[in-house]
Amino acid sequence: MILIIVSAFTIVCPALGQAASTEDLTYITEQFPPYNFEKDGRLQGISVDLLNMVWERLGVNLNTSAIELLPWTEGYQKALSEPNTVLFSTARLPQREQLFRWAGPIGPIRNVLLAKRNSSISIEGAADLKKYRIGAIKDDSAVQMLLDKGVKKEDLILETDPRFIIGMLQNGSIDAWAYGDVAGLWLIQQSGANVSDFKVVYVLGEIDYYYAFNKETPDSVVQSFQSALDYVKNKKDAEGVTAYDRILSKYVPAML
Repeated sequence: MILIIVSAFTIVCPALGQAASTEDLTYITEQFPPYNFEKDGRLQGISVDLLNMVWERLGVNLNTSAIELLPWTEGYQKALSEPNTVLFSTARLPQREQLFRWAGPIGPIRNVLLAKRNSSISIEGAADLKKYRIGAIKDDSAVQMLLDKGVKKEDLILETDPRFIIGMLQNGSIDAWAYGDVAGLWLIQQSGANVSDFKVVYVLGEIDYYYAFNKETPDSVVQSFQSALDYVKNKKDAEGVTAYDRILSKYVPAML
C-alpha cells in the first residue's frame, strides 16, 4: 500500500507545477505602444485589450492587475525559464520558434533604425549598416534582424533600458537605434525629447507579434487560448465589425 501511494504521488507531482488553465498563468508585458503600455497608472494597448477579451471569452476571473510590467529583457528571460508564464507582445522569430509555445497573431511590428533628423546617415542596403554605431535593446527582435543582415553582435551597443539608448542617441554616442517605429518614437517623446527631431532612416523588416507561453505550458491551455483569440478576432457583430477591429480603431484609428 505504501509503495502504491508513493508511486501515485511521483506520477502526480510533475503535473502539479503545470497550469491547469489560463487563469493559472503569470502574464508579463513591457512598455511598447500601441500594443502594451502603462498610461495614467493603467495598462492598456491592443494586446492588453485583446487579452481581456480572451479572458472574458474563456470565463476566467482575471483583469489587468494580473499583468506584470517588466523591462523587456527581464520579462523575456523570466518567460524562458519559469513555467506558467506568458510574455507579450513577442515577435515570432524563427530563432525563437522552439523556445516558446505560441498563440496569435496579435498584429504586425515594423522594426526600423531611428536617428536624429539632422543626421547624415545614408543606408542603401544591409552592407551599409556596418558603417554606423547602432544601439538596441538586449533580446529584442530588432537585434536578430540586424544579425540576419550581417551585423555582428559585438558591434552593437546593447542595453536593457530604452532610456539609456535614447540618451546615447541624443548625445551622439550612437548613430541610430534599432527598434519598433511607433514604440520608439513614443518612448522618445516620453523621455522629454522633441519627437520631431528624430526620423526613420532604414526599415529592418516587419514581423507578427504573438503571446509567447513558456514551453512547459500544456498544449490544452495554449489551444483553448488560441480558440478564444480566434473567436474575438473573427466574430463579427451586426455591423459587420469584429471586436478586434474595434480594438485596433481605438489605438490606430485609421485601421477601421
